[in-house]
Amino acid sequence: MSAGGKCVVCSQHTERKCGGCKSVFYCGREHQKSHWSTHRPECRPVRVHEHPVLGRHLVATRDIKQGELIIRESPLVIGPKTVSTPICLGCCKPADLSYPCPGCAWPLCGVACSSSAAHQAECDLMQAKGYRAEITVDNQPLPDYAFITPLRALLLPPNKLKVFRTLQSHLEKRKKTSLYQVLKFNVAGFLQNRLKMNLSDEEILEACAILDTNSFEMRSGRSRFRGLFPLVSMMAHNCVPNTRHTFDATNAILLYATEDIAKGKNITATYTQPFWSTSQRRSHLRAAKCFDCTCERCSDPEEKGIFVSAVRCDEDECEGFMLSRSPLEDDASWQCNKCGLEAPAKQIALYNQSIIEEIDAMDKRGPENLENFLEKYKNVLHETNGFVLQVKLALAQIYGSAAYNCSLNELSEERINKKIDIVEELLQVLTVLEPGMSRSRAQLQIELQPAKVHQAKLEFEAKKLSKDSAKGILNEAIVELKSAEEILKTDHDLAGKAKKSLEQVLAMSKMLECA
Repeated sequence: MSAGGKCVVCSQHTERKCGGCKSVFYCGREHQKSHWSTHRPECRPVRVHEHPVLGRHLVATRDIKQGELIIRESPLVIGPKTVSTPICLGCCKPADLSYPCPGCAWPLCGVACSSSAAHQAECDLMQAKGYRAEITVDNQPLPDYAFITPLRALLLPPNKLKVFRTLQSHLEKRKKTSLYQVLKFNVAGFLQNRLKMNLSDEEILEACAILDTNSFEMRSGRSRFRGLFPLVSMMAHNCVPNTRHTFDATNAILLYATEDIAKGKNITATYTQPFWSTSQRRSHLRAAKCFDCTCERCSDPEEKGIFVSAVRCDEDECEGFMLSRSPLEDDASWQCNKCGLEAPAKQIALYNQSIIEEIDAMDKRGPENLENFLEKYKNVLHETNGFVLQVKLALAQIYGSAAYNCSLNELSEERINKKIDIVEELLQVLTVLEPGMSRSRAQLQIELQPAKVHQAKLEFEAKKLSKDSAKGILNEAIVELKSAEEILKTDHDLAGKAKKSLEQVLAMSKMLECA
């Protein structure tokens, strides 16, 4: 008998598996449909696993292929960030103050959202307590929105509130932060005193902490808001992640595998940037998410061979680099990997801080200052030091940008070549630090492919490149830009840029066919 299994409904032998999780068998569509209500909660290629360090997190229940949709989940709570520009409390799109809610005066985008289910419970409460919003400033970040999303969480139906309360809050750690005191006054104080809610500080601030720990930033046009997705939020953080996420038109989160994930492996996401150093990443995670990352990259002084934190040793004639002896300890000394020279952690931290301040203060309205920075530090920082990578990324985005009077048509051949070299170098770094079909890779392809096509066009016109070679470059660009457009489709600005680049390349391809 061929390989297969028993139908979970009737026990008949079958080779048909559930297409979603591929873990159970059905003899036919009828039994699959009848069993769906039972199987639905389990029909995902992941399960929740308990770990002494990571806590509850997701692991793969089967092999997952690169690009595969792992989870689609609707938000449990959705709403404004703690500080927000005016957004519609019905749909979270930008609001221009022209239509205040009839019930509570919060800005809405129009009549339709005045009866939005998302806004109804809070609106009823505010009306009952006689509160009306006073938002008079358009398109500026406002702290007035701080209480809205925690209030929405606290007004959830009991069964959903129970799920919300099970999520990690790191409340005890947050009590030591200045933000905790701000939220205690702006959120807890407002809900207790103005809206007369019979809730303790602890209950309210735990809700704030759960949201801060687990929410994902979402976008709609120029507005930024947040959503909480209970299952997806259980992913473990890793500075070399194996997933990316996006959102659909219903605000559901879609989690995709950026690379092949073997059965039993952790499903991971990152809350940092790939070109940040270990100290930058860990400091950010400690402040924003209240945990200390101990992932493989953070534990490795060489950061998987990319040396993102490395500073050149200043000992005469030494060509080595200073690296932390123990990256998970903030006060660990640094040591040259060639001559053994040591330096205290504080000395390196002060030096890095001076570079951060130099970059922050830099006029970045053109390429010259960025180019000068790279020249200044080329013999001081490792060639793939995080500061170098961050400046190169900024430079790559300026080269070819009309906003900086550096459109591709205005760039010199030298700068076009430099842009291509920089982006290809950054992509090579990403193959290690953020491998696979990541968002960062898609962003870089938007920078790279138009430049390569423009270069090919110039060389073809100068008869330095054959028609077949030019077509090959164009075809590669079309493939990469289509992939980038798909990855970035819910990012309004970048998706538009990807689409525009793709249209330009397709038009150039047609012109080449006629040449």
